Amino acid sequence: MRPLVPVRRATAYDARFVTRSALFWPLARAARLLEAYDDFPAPALLDGVFEGDPPVRFVPAKPKSRRRGRPVDVREMYDGRITLDRCVPTRAGCWHDLMNALVWGTFPLAKSALHARQHRAMAERVVEGARTLPSARTREQDALALLDEGGIVVLAADPDAARTTLRERPEALREMLASRAANAVIFGHAIYESLALGVSSAAVAAIVLPRDTSAGDAVRAADSALARALVDETRLRAPDELCRVDVHDASLPG
Repeated sequence: MRPLVPVRRATAYDARFVTRSALFWPLARAARLLEAYDDFPAPALLDGVFEGDPPVRFVPAKPKSRRRGRPVDVREMYDGRITLDRCVPTRAGCWHDLMNALVWGTFPLAKSALHARQHRAMAERVVEGARTLPSARTREQDALALLDEGGIVVLAADPDAARTTLRERPEALREMLASRAANAVIFGHAIYESLALGVSSAAVAAIVLPRDTSAGDAVRAADSALARALVDETRLRAPDELCRVDVHDASLPG
């Protein structure tokens, strides 16, 4: 596996990146925005990835500042900016942040719910006047971060049975998709970045949710189901709820 950081720096922008893998299919609509650009679109131009009014705006990310001697303000942190100000700090010319914007445009309900949950999880841990952040993430924060970066949504007719099967045999996802017992939709923007750069994904994990056949297409169904799971405080308390799978097992259309 090639190291990710050097590959990021060495890979020039190519608006046809979606043709590099069939796994990009969930992002197809949002990615059409990029066809007109010869280089990475500026953050403000990424608002066009949404259907209808944008629920958030993409704004240039500020350089990280040293907080030495200053109290921590969770409202100014990444998830706070998103949840409270409806602004997503975005680095220009960055594959990772570009994929994040496309995921926002594709799964707006789930992304909003995820960052609200991440903000709340951090705010609960930072006491007023604290000058440093907690030294480690909680198990809940680990689960949310894994889902955000490397998550796949599996919508199954029988979620409990599907979850048990995947824990025993991660490779069984392909069988579930082929038999139409489940749909799988990639959510994590780090997975999409890896596909664009031609490297292996560092972490891939599936959340198994009930399939609602009345929810429309697979992408919208995944967005709605994942948003509901994220709002439920009894869910995603630890990474153990997620099932490790091979991303290439999700290659069939939803």
